[in-house]
Amino acid sequence: MPLAWMIGRWQGNGHGSWPGMGDFEFGQQIDFATNRGPYLHYLSQTWTLDADGQPDEPLTMEGGFWRPAGIGEVEVVLANPEGWAEVWAGTVQGAKIELTTDVVARTTTSELNYTGGRRLYGNVEGDLLWTLDRATTEVDLQPYMWARLTRA
Repeated sequence: MPLAWMIGRWQGNGHGSWPGMGDFEFGQQIDFATNRGPYLHYLSQTWTLDADGQPDEPLTMEGGFWRPAGIGEVEVVLANPEGWAEVWAGTVQGAKIELTTDVVARTTTSELNYTGGRRLYGNVEGDLLWTLDRATTEVDLQPYMWARLTRA
């Protein structure tokens, strides 16, 4: 129940910043779905935007499962095609979810030496707001991506 407000499709544009990449904008679509099991299936897709703000090229995607883990707690298991998988743990307080990585596993060909992160999700005025802070072996934890998405 605490995650039920997330079910559905969310889309819009977001922003990011990273050393060596500078500032950037992206389009995004997030789908939260249920098959009535004790979890939500999650798929996030992002893409670059052309000069008119329209979708251009795929940027990245991630998929996995959001699992309630007790009163006010949630676990999230995600995989990314750039060569890492993550386990997140966090809290749910109404329509606010805070997550921190518990485990990050990277393949030997991973595109980034990603080591951990922090996420925040919230329902604000009916929109899904989220932020992602990340760290690598070269960069300390810092803001990376954020967006405000509307229900499709």
